[in-house]
Amino acid sequence: MDWQRLSPPQRDAYTAARQRHSGQQWWLLFSGIVAGNGSGRPVDPAEAQRIADAFTQPYRYAAVTSAGFYDDAGFCGQCDAPYCYHHWNVSSTGYGRCPRGHGRSLDPHWWPDGL
Repeated sequence: MDWQRLSPPQRDAYTAARQRHSGQQWWLLFSGIVAGNGSGRPVDPAEAQRIADAFTQPYRYAAVTSAGFYDDAGFCGQCDAPYCYHHWNVSSTGYGRCPRGHGRSLDPHWWPDGL
């Protein structure tokens, strides 16, 4: 996390969240393609290890999915490749298509267009 880039309210929210879980060694901050986990959340050592293992090179979709991120960290399963926000064609609802046209929800609160 780049503390200097956070606004004062973001710093306050992060500090308050950490204080609520003062004994926690590991803290997960996640910024996804469309959404993130805000001020973060505590993780136990086993989960921290599972996430670290999921992002061991070479990066592969099958391994990354074991981290449990709702957007699979921007990976397209059919391409077995990660894409950033600029390469996902994301709709206003958070549904995206990779550069090859494969579709998936990239937002945990996704709702289909037109409903």
